[in-house]
Order: sequence, then C-alpha cells, then structure tokens
Amino acid sequence: MTASSRTKTQLYEAGVDHIKVFCDLNSFPMPVMRPAKLENWRFDACAFYRPQYIAICIPKCATIGTAAQAWSYPGYVIDRTPFGVVAHELGHHADYMMGSKKGDYWSDYGANIRNRSGEDKITNYCPNDAEWFAEIFRLFVTNPDLLQRIRPRAFGMIAKDFRPLECGHWTGVLKDAPQRTIEQAAKKIVAAEKSSAGLLI
Repeated sequence: MTASSRTKTQLYEAGVDHIKVFCDLNSFPMPVMRPAKLENWRFDACAFYRPQYIAICIPKCATIGTAAQAWSYPGYVIDRTPFGVVAHELGHHADYMMGSKKGDYWSDYGANIRNRSGEDKITNYCPNDAEWFAEIFRLFVTNPDLLQRIRPRAFGMIAKDFRPLECGHWTGVLKDAPQRTIEQAAKKIVAAEKSSAGLLI
C-alpha cells in the first residue's frame, strides 16, 4: 500500500509504528500516544506535546497533498499528515528530554542546535526555536538523507545523539510521491547547496 492510498488513521498508525522503531533503535523512551475524537478536541492545532505524551486529533491533520498549495507528503520537507505530525511531536519529546533548561514542551536542546547550526527553518511553521527544532527533527526521523542535504549542520548535531532510522537515498523514501513533490525536494537541495557554497566563499 502506498502512502497516497492510506487513510488518515492508517497514516497515524504507520507514524506511530515508525517512531516506535526509531525510539527502540535509539533506546529512547517512547512518548504515550493520546488520540482524541474531534468532538472532544478544543484546540486549533491538530496535536500537541506535553512531557511524556503526544495528544493528537487525527481528523484535524492534513491529507496528502495532490493539488494547489497542498504539498504535504510523508517523508517530504512539508508533512502535516498524521504520519508527519507524530514525528514532529516526537521532536518536541526529544527536545524536552535532551535538554536541561525546560519549558512546557521545549528545552534548551533544540534552541542550542538552532543557534549553533545557524540554519534556516525548513517550513513556514516556525514561530519559535521549539517548532524550528520539531520540524527539523521530523525530517530526521522520516527522511534523514533529505535533511542532511538541506540542513547538513543541524543533521550532524542531531546525529551525534540519535541514529537515523532510514539509511537510503531520499528518493527511496519518496518513491511513491507525486512527481512535483520529488521535483520540489530536488530544488530545495540545489538551493541549500548554493547557499552553503556561498557561505564558503
């Protein structure tokens, strides 16, 4: 079954399975998953992290993008499907668990990586250091080769503490993605390479 043919619930289940394997690989504590029904959900966001658990409202998550500006796809730079949302929230869990100075859902771990890497956000969802890190970590969990190509310094810093689950080429993760998704990923890689070359001059 390709990602495109999965329901939101199936994408959620695949995402939970994926992060469980990632946590097992890294001997890292798996957060408790708390799916909620739409009628009981009182938040604008489709998910949130609080220490040790992830709350998610699957119906509020995005579907896989097939038209217009909807570019979301599992393993792509943008992924607001339940698969990506679970990995994003795992990023908050990693941030919280790895740091020393802590807030409600963040710590200084993610902020330090952002500051030391000096790299830009990967999506427009970046109101603060915690969300910058959660988006970066999501891609580290779902398509590390793609992250390594577009944000190599952040990838290297995270890789000192976590082992990537996927070890193949980024196109393998996106093998069933729409052609435009693959083309956009390739463009982002070229832009990152040009930016990096400019920093070296």
